[in-house]
Amino acid sequence: MRRGFSLISLAIVLICLVSATPTASAQLLAGVQLSYGRANFEEVLGEEGAKTSQLLNTVWAHYDYEDLRFTGIYQGSLGLGGTSIGRHLGQVAANYRVLEEGPMQIYAGLGYHFTSTRFAKEMGGQENPFTLTGHGFAGQVVIDIEITEELRTSTTLTASPWVNWSFSSAGTTRSIDASGSFNAKLDLVYDYSDQLSVQIGLLGGSYKVLGFTHNDNKLGETRGVFAGFSAGITQRF
Repeated sequence: MRRGFSLISLAIVLICLVSATPTASAQLLAGVQLSYGRANFEEVLGEEGAKTSQLLNTVWAHYDYEDLRFTGIYQGSLGLGGTSIGRHLGQVAANYRVLEEGPMQIYAGLGYHFTSTRFAKEMGGQENPFTLTGHGFAGQVVIDIEITEELRTSTTLTASPWVNWSFSSAGTTRSIDASGSFNAKLDLVYDYSDQLSVQIGLLGGSYKVLGFTHNDNKLGETRGVFAGFSAGITQRF
Protein backbone atom coordinates (compact mmCIF):
# COMPACT_ATOMS: atom_id res chain seq x y z
CA MET A 1 0.00 0.00 0.00
CA ARG A 2 2.81 2.43 0.88
CA ARG A 3 4.47 1.83 -2.48
CA GLY A 4 1.23 2.44 -4.38
CA PHE A 5 0.49 5.62 -2.43
CA SER A 6 3.98 6.99 -3.05
CA LEU A 7 3.82 6.35 -6.80
CA ILE A 8 0.34 7.90 -7.02
CA SER A 9 1.56 10.98 -5.12
CA LEU A 10 4.52 11.33 -7.48
CA ALA A 11 2.25 11.00 -10.53
CA ILE A 12 0.01 13.77 -9.19
CA VAL A 13 3.00 16.08 -8.73
CA LEU A 14 4.26 15.39 -12.26
CA ILE A 15 0.80 16.02 -13.70
CA CYS A 16 0.61 19.33 -11.83
CA LEU A 17 4.01 20.34 -13.23
CA VAL A 18 3.04 19.42 -16.78
CA SER A 19 -0.40 21.04 -16.61
CA ALA A 20 0.80 24.30 -15.03
CA THR A 21 0.34 27.46 -17.15
CA PRO A 22 3.69 29.19 -17.64
CA THR A 23 3.96 32.97 -17.35
CA ALA A 24 6.34 35.28 -19.15
CA SER A 25 8.99 34.68 -16.46
CA ALA A 26 8.43 30.93 -16.22
CA GLN A 27 9.22 27.90 -18.34
CA LEU A 28 8.00 24.32 -18.21
CA LEU A 29 9.95 21.42 -19.74
CA ALA A 30 8.89 17.77 -19.80
CA GLY A 31 10.61 14.81 -21.37
CA VAL A 32 10.78 11.06 -21.84
CA GLN A 33 13.91 8.93 -22.11
CA LEU A 34 14.71 5.31 -22.85
CA SER A 35 17.86 3.83 -21.38
CA TYR A 36 19.88 0.63 -21.48
CA GLY A 37 22.30 -0.22 -18.71
CA ARG A 38 23.61 -2.60 -16.10
CA ALA A 39 22.80 -3.22 -12.45
CA ASN A 40 25.39 -4.81 -10.19
CA PHE A 41 24.50 -6.06 -6.70
CA GLU A 42 27.64 -6.91 -4.77
CA GLU A 43 25.52 -8.52 -2.05
CA VAL A 44 21.85 -9.39 -1.70
CA LEU A 45 20.84 -9.84 1.96
CA GLY A 46 24.44 -10.78 2.67
CA GLU A 47 24.45 -13.58 0.09
CA GLU A 48 26.09 -13.78 -3.32
CA GLY A 49 25.09 -10.85 -5.51
CA ALA A 50 23.90 -10.64 -9.10
CA LYS A 51 24.49 -8.71 -12.32
CA THR A 52 21.83 -7.96 -14.88
CA SER A 53 21.18 -5.86 -17.96
CA GLN A 54 18.26 -3.47 -17.62
CA LEU A 55 15.93 -1.48 -19.84
CA LEU A 56 14.88 1.79 -18.18
CA ASN A 57 12.16 4.30 -18.99
CA THR A 58 12.25 7.80 -17.53
CA VAL A 59 9.57 10.51 -17.37
CA TRP A 60 10.63 13.89 -15.99
CA ALA A 61 9.56 17.52 -15.77
CA HIS A 62 10.91 20.77 -14.38
CA TYR A 63 9.25 24.13 -13.94
CA ASP A 64 11.33 27.31 -13.71
CA TYR A 65 9.92 30.45 -12.12
CA GLU A 66 12.39 33.30 -11.65
CA ASP A 67 15.10 31.84 -9.33
CA LEU A 68 13.16 28.69 -8.46
CA ARG A 69 13.19 25.31 -10.17
CA PHE A 70 10.73 22.53 -9.28
CA THR A 71 11.68 19.06 -10.53
CA GLY A 72 10.01 15.68 -10.73
CA ILE A 73 11.19 12.37 -12.16
CA TYR A 74 10.11 8.74 -12.37
CA GLN A 75 12.32 5.85 -13.50
CA GLY A 76 11.22 2.26 -13.99
CA SER A 77 13.52 -0.58 -14.98
CA LEU A 78 13.03 -4.12 -16.20
CA GLY A 79 15.71 -6.77 -15.80
CA LEU A 80 16.71 -8.57 -19.00
CA GLY A 81 18.03 -12.09 -19.35
CA GLY A 82 17.71 -14.74 -16.67
CA THR A 83 17.94 -12.48 -13.60
CA SER A 84 14.60 -10.97 -12.58
CA ILE A 85 15.25 -7.66 -10.81
CA GLY A 86 12.92 -4.69 -11.24
CA ARG A 87 13.57 -1.20 -9.89
CA HIS A 88 11.46 1.95 -9.46
CA LEU A 89 12.63 5.43 -8.52
CA GLY A 90 10.57 8.58 -8.05
CA GLN A 91 11.57 11.95 -6.65
CA VAL A 92 10.41 15.56 -6.48
CA ALA A 93 12.39 18.61 -5.34
CA ALA A 94 12.28 22.38 -4.97
CA ASN A 95 15.52 24.19 -5.84
CA TYR A 96 16.82 27.77 -5.63
CA ARG A 97 19.34 29.27 -8.06
CA VAL A 98 22.41 29.90 -5.92
CA LEU A 99 24.80 30.90 -8.73
CA GLU A 100 24.54 32.35 -12.22
CA GLU A 101 27.95 32.91 -13.75
CA GLY A 102 28.20 33.39 -17.52
CA PRO A 103 26.77 30.29 -19.25
CA MET A 104 26.50 28.32 -15.98
CA GLN A 105 23.59 28.16 -13.55
CA ILE A 106 23.61 26.17 -10.31
CA TYR A 107 20.50 25.28 -8.32
CA ALA A 108 20.41 23.65 -4.88
CA GLY A 109 17.43 22.40 -2.94
CA LEU A 110 15.59 19.74 -1.00
CA GLY A 111 13.25 17.01 -2.14
CA TYR A 112 11.67 13.68 -1.31
CA HIS A 113 12.30 10.40 -3.05
CA PHE A 114 10.97 6.87 -3.16
CA THR A 115 12.75 3.78 -4.45
CA SER A 116 12.00 0.08 -4.56
CA THR A 117 13.73 -3.00 -5.95
CA ARG A 118 11.96 -6.33 -6.42
CA PHE A 119 14.10 -9.49 -6.38
CA ALA A 120 13.20 -12.95 -7.63
CA LYS A 121 12.83 -15.85 -5.23
CA GLU A 122 15.96 -17.74 -4.18
CA MET A 123 18.00 -14.54 -4.35
CA GLY A 124 19.48 -13.67 -0.96
CA GLY A 125 18.61 -17.19 0.19
CA GLN A 126 14.87 -16.42 0.20
CA GLU A 127 12.13 -18.88 -0.74
CA ASN A 128 9.80 -16.13 -2.02
CA PRO A 129 10.22 -12.99 -4.12
CA PHE A 130 10.88 -9.93 -1.96
CA THR A 131 11.06 -6.15 -2.24
CA LEU A 132 13.34 -3.61 -0.61
CA THR A 133 11.62 -0.21 -0.40
CA GLY A 134 13.12 3.10 0.70
CA HIS A 135 11.85 6.65 1.10
CA GLY A 136 13.06 9.89 2.64
CA PHE A 137 14.22 13.47 2.15
CA ALA A 138 17.14 14.14 -0.18
CA GLY A 139 19.38 17.05 -1.13
CA GLN A 140 19.64 18.00 -4.79
CA VAL A 141 22.04 20.01 -6.97
CA VAL A 142 21.31 20.93 -10.61
CA ILE A 143 24.02 22.36 -12.88
CA ASP A 144 23.14 23.77 -16.32
CA ILE A 145 25.84 24.92 -18.74
CA GLU A 146 25.06 26.58 -22.08
CA ILE A 147 27.64 25.59 -24.70
CA THR A 148 25.99 27.31 -27.68
CA GLU A 149 22.55 28.79 -28.29
CA GLU A 150 21.28 25.34 -29.30
CA LEU A 151 23.48 23.05 -27.19
CA ARG A 152 23.73 22.71 -23.41
CA THR A 153 24.44 20.22 -20.64
CA SER A 154 22.36 19.52 -17.55
CA THR A 155 23.51 17.56 -14.51
CA THR A 156 21.29 16.54 -11.59
CA LEU A 157 22.74 15.01 -8.41
CA THR A 158 20.47 13.72 -5.64
CA ALA A 159 21.67 12.18 -2.39
CA SER A 160 20.20 11.12 0.94
CA PRO A 161 22.12 9.62 3.87
CA TRP A 162 18.89 8.74 5.73
CA VAL A 163 16.65 6.61 3.54
CA ASN A 164 14.09 4.66 5.61
CA TRP A 165 14.07 1.09 4.28
CA SER A 166 11.69 -1.83 4.62
CA PHE A 167 11.70 -5.49 3.57
CA SER A 168 8.51 -7.07 2.19
CA SER A 169 7.96 -10.74 1.40
CA ALA A 170 5.00 -13.14 1.41
CA GLY A 171 2.64 -10.51 2.78
CA THR A 172 4.84 -9.37 5.66
CA THR A 173 6.84 -6.12 6.00
CA ARG A 174 9.75 -5.40 8.28
CA SER A 175 11.37 -1.97 8.89
CA ILE A 176 15.14 -1.58 8.48
CA ASP A 177 17.48 1.07 9.89
CA ALA A 178 18.12 4.09 7.65
CA SER A 179 21.05 4.17 5.22
CA GLY A 180 22.10 6.07 2.11
CA SER A 181 21.12 6.44 -1.54
CA PHE A 182 22.65 8.43 -4.43
CA ASN A 183 21.41 9.17 -7.97
CA ALA A 184 22.91 11.12 -10.87
CA LYS A 185 21.70 12.16 -14.33
CA LEU A 186 23.81 13.89 -17.01
CA ASP A 187 22.32 15.03 -20.34
CA LEU A 188 23.60 16.71 -23.48
CA VAL A 189 20.64 18.60 -24.94
CA TYR A 190 20.24 19.96 -28.48
CA ASP A 191 17.37 22.39 -29.17
CA TYR A 192 15.84 21.15 -32.40
CA SER A 193 13.21 23.91 -32.43
CA ASP A 194 11.58 26.39 -30.06
CA GLN A 195 9.43 23.60 -28.61
CA LEU A 196 11.42 20.39 -29.07
CA SER A 197 14.85 19.16 -27.99
CA VAL A 198 16.68 15.87 -28.30
CA GLN A 199 19.06 14.56 -25.67
CA ILE A 200 21.56 11.83 -24.96
CA GLY A 201 23.14 11.14 -21.62
CA LEU A 202 24.17 8.96 -18.72
CA LEU A 203 22.34 8.02 -15.55
CA GLY A 204 23.26 5.98 -12.53
CA GLY A 205 23.10 5.56 -8.81
CA SER A 206 23.84 3.42 -5.81
CA TYR A 207 22.38 2.44 -2.45
CA LYS A 208 23.08 0.30 0.58
CA VAL A 209 20.55 -1.45 2.81
CA LEU A 210 21.81 -2.49 6.24
CA GLY A 211 21.48 -5.99 7.63
CA PHE A 212 18.48 -6.91 9.80
CA THR A 213 16.70 -9.81 11.47
CA HIS A 214 13.62 -11.39 9.88
CA ASN A 215 11.78 -14.45 11.25
CA ASP A 216 14.66 -15.01 13.68
CA ASN A 217 17.13 -15.13 10.78
CA LYS A 218 19.91 -12.57 10.56
CA LEU A 219 20.16 -11.22 7.02
CA GLY A 220 23.15 -9.26 5.77
CA GLU A 221 23.56 -6.06 3.75
CA THR A 222 22.34 -5.39 0.23
CA ARG A 223 24.53 -3.16 -1.93
CA GLY A 224 23.74 -2.20 -5.48
CA VAL A 225 24.85 0.18 -8.25
CA PHE A 226 23.33 0.86 -11.65
CA ALA A 227 24.35 2.85 -14.72
CA GLY A 228 23.08 3.31 -18.24
CA PHE A 229 23.05 5.26 -21.49
CA SER A 230 19.90 7.21 -22.36
CA ALA A 231 18.25 9.00 -25.28
CA GLY A 232 15.04 10.99 -25.36
CA ILE A 233 13.06 14.07 -26.35
CA THR A 234 12.00 17.20 -24.48
CA GLN A 235 8.93 19.37 -24.99
CA ARG A 236 8.78 23.04 -23.94
CA PHE A 237 5.49 24.61 -22.91
